[in-house]
Amino acid sequence: MPNEIYPIKHKRLQQLHEAGFNIADFICFPPRTLAGRTEELRAFLVKHGKISCRHFHEDEKRHFKCPVLYDQTDIDAVLAFCLEHNQIYYTLCNEAICLKDSVCAGNVLILDERNYFIEYFFGQGTPRDIETKNADELKVYTRAFGVPPSGDEPLEIIKRLAFEASKFHPIRGPYIIEFSVYPYPIGINQTTVVVWEWRLGWLHYQLQANKSLIEENKRLSESIKRFRGRIRELENESWDMKTGGFWGRLP
Repeated sequence: MPNEIYPIKHKRLQQLHEAGFNIADFICFPPRTLAGRTEELRAFLVKHGKISCRHFHEDEKRHFKCPVLYDQTDIDAVLAFCLEHNQIYYTLCNEAICLKDSVCAGNVLILDERNYFIEYFFGQGTPRDIETKNADELKVYTRAFGVPPSGDEPLEIIKRLAFEASKFHPIRGPYIIEFSVYPYPIGINQTTVVVWEWRLGWLHYQLQANKSLIEENKRLSESIKRFRGRIRELENESWDMKTGGFWGRLP
């Protein structure tokens, strides 16, 4: 049965790994904990030789873009960057994977076991780069129950990933798995497909971010309306200096 609680990012990565998906090796430090664990980060850099440093906030709906530092080999630069931002954010460092070697990258949107979409592009980059691609660069493939598949048929290895993703079920409702394909083995499992994360939402990450902003704007607009209504009420009332309260409305 799917877990109805949406896990934080590093726990979602662990779920993928435990389900058999290939992910980049990583280490994570909750806010304000790195200062006492710097030797762990130092050892992680020694293990991989080059790492990328990312940060994320517990409230992912409000914090879409957090500080990142790619392809680092200098522990002093890594510690300076991560210690600064770990005061507010979770620090997640992963083995550096060469983005320019990517064969293709994209998202698998799972509706259920029988229905999914794949949106992808060929060439260097990550799934988040879909936001910057032109229509002629993007490929879309649809698998819907009861009708033949349609669109730009992806590599066979991507279709296998989509099939496995459709059985994952980390939570009720649609979810996305971000992936990249490489010409050589990478990640913990040393396969040619790496999964970056799973998340809620629809194909475009920015659309999901915009949706959250729209919801926040709606909430603020409703609050403003309530305040204005209360102000109108106060304007129609008279203040009684003796009792320190409102005693009646003006005609």
